[in-house]
Amino acid sequence: MLLDIFLGLICVSGVSLSVYFFVQYNNEKNNKPKISEEEALRMASSKVQELLEKSERDADNIIETAKVRSRKIQQEVNKLDAEIVEREQNLIKRERLIQQKLSEVEETKVELSDYKEKIVDIREKLKTRLEKISGLSKEEAKKKLMSEIEEDVKTFQAKSIRSAEKKAREEADEKAKEILVGTMQSIATDFVGEVTVSTVKIDDENIKGRIIGREGRNIRAFEKATGVDVIIDEAPDAIALSSFDPLRREIATIALRKLISDGRIHPGSIEEFVQKAKKEVSDEIKKNGQILSEEAGWPAIDLGLLKLLGKMKYRTSYGQSLMRHTIEVIRLGEALAEEVGADVDLVKKACLLHDIGKVLTHKVEGSHHHISGEIARKYELPEKLVNAIEAHHLDIEPQSIEAVIVYLADAISGARPGARKDSYENYIKRVKGIETAAQKIAGNKASEIYAIHGGREVRIIVKPEMIDDDDIVILSKKISDEIEKSQTYPGTVQVTIIRESRAVSMAN
Repeated sequence: MLLDIFLGLICVSGVSLSVYFFVQYNNEKNNKPKISEEEALRMASSKVQELLEKSERDADNIIETAKVRSRKIQQEVNKLDAEIVEREQNLIKRERLIQQKLSEVEETKVELSDYKEKIVDIREKLKTRLEKISGLSKEEAKKKLMSEIEEDVKTFQAKSIRSAEKKAREEADEKAKEILVGTMQSIATDFVGEVTVSTVKIDDENIKGRIIGREGRNIRAFEKATGVDVIIDEAPDAIALSSFDPLRREIATIALRKLISDGRIHPGSIEEFVQKAKKEVSDEIKKNGQILSEEAGWPAIDLGLLKLLGKMKYRTSYGQSLMRHTIEVIRLGEALAEEVGADVDLVKKACLLHDIGKVLTHKVEGSHHHISGEIARKYELPEKLVNAIEAHHLDIEPQSIEAVIVYLADAISGARPGARKDSYENYIKRVKGIETAAQKIAGNKASEIYAIHGGREVRIIVKPEMIDDDDIVILSKKISDEIEKSQTYPGTVQVTIIRESRAVSMAN
């Protein structure tokens, strides 16, 4: 730095002398008087002093800047050193942890190997002990089990033969008593047909053959897709659809009308129109729910409750339309509540939901009013309203005057002349009981279960990926045994299990 200053001074001195001689030269050239040497030296000295001071200031600034930069660099170096030390410590800790885990894994492997040897030893001891207790070797036990299964199958076959013989004798007896049985059956048909059969009018009798299809494939596909019986009798202009479930019957009726109108009747179009019919019925269910909720002054009801209410149109109670019964109960409850000064809004809501459990009685076990109460609790309705809903048969104590009013309104609606038919309710319970028994045994292996032919046959459509052809034979026997054990029914019940696989691909 001092060398730079010294060189700067020399340069300044040289510049001063050069200036001096240049000025003297110009003065001589321009005939101006020359300045004295002292004046020139004074001017040069002043200039040198200025330059020297400026150089010192620049030198100080440079030194200060260098010091600041040096400190920053030192701080960065210290920071990097600290980070490097910290990373080295972390790596050392991680390496120790990994070593510890590897040691633990090795110890666990050794323990597992010991346990495995112990388990194998225990299994061999248990096997030996079991063979000693039973007095049979593994092969002997296997043969005995197969023998028992074969005996069980033989018993089943023999029982099936006896059942067929019994059925033949019954049919012979029925033919021998044709007049008496025909009279009784016509009376029963008039009553049950009134609530379990829908009729579809046709213009051309030839359409019946197309509905039946080649070797009956169309009618089988339709019955399988809808779960109803298709009755094609001697009536030239009508086809009857029979099912204890009004919802199935409504879907089947809409689908059949669409098929007849379209003209394309084959298994593929049957599935297509059944799906469309289900969509229409779903829309109708929502519309019916809105009608009921508006009747009760509850337009903001939860959508889940709305859909359950809409299904009331397709359910009956002792032959009485559940939707009409609910509207009657709402109006009766409203009038009674106004007369006695009770909470009219609560009474109307309780009357709306008092029989909603009947929509689920074929799926949920228990009394319908208890199911109604549980549904209300599921949707977090007030407990006072829940009590009014589930106490309308008085097996649960009413806790408010509104609950008593709901009970009275329900009793008045059900007791009016011609409102209910007890025998139809018994028929429904019997048919649903057969379906429930089949569902209990089939479980999640079944995709659809239908009781058809008035409860004389139960048809189970199983999932092909969950059961094979050999298993369905055993499953049918288990279901028939369960129906015999748990249900009461006239005659016999045929158990039919359907298993089919489909392969679908798309050609573009």
